[in-house]
Amino acid sequence: MAEGQPHKRHWSRRLALQSLYQWQLAGHSADELVEQFSGDENWAKVDQDYFEELLRESINHARELTDILATYVEGSAARVGPIEKAILLYAIYEMLYKHEIPKEVVISEAVILCKKFGSDGGYKLINAVLDQVPRKPLD
Repeated sequence: MAEGQPHKRHWSRRLALQSLYQWQLAGHSADELVEQFSGDENWAKVDQDYFEELLRESINHARELTDILATYVEGSAARVGPIEKAILLYAIYEMLYKHEIPKEVVISEAVILCKKFGSDGGYKLINAVLDQVPRKPLD
């Protein structure tokens, strides 16, 4: 991979963000979203299995992930914008269930995507929330 070129998992997270955003707003199923995003111009750059895992598991665990998010957001999780919430859903999933990925990588990737797609200053919320989320103990 050329220096400066995003890693396949970066593209997986990027499409997971876009899919989860659409899931929140339109209520499409994971299957519909996978089918839709498999036609994306960047699909060849994506770790496709990882994208599907992030999307499906973030949806499957949405209640748990949203409850955790609410713990670390002043006020209510409902106040979090849909882009930031989509990022936090997949990133909290990674923090809890993907122990092989360093916490710093999860946070860095989430902040990068929020700076690109989120609201002004939204990356500060992403950083603050993810910094507080503990890793889930291995079973």
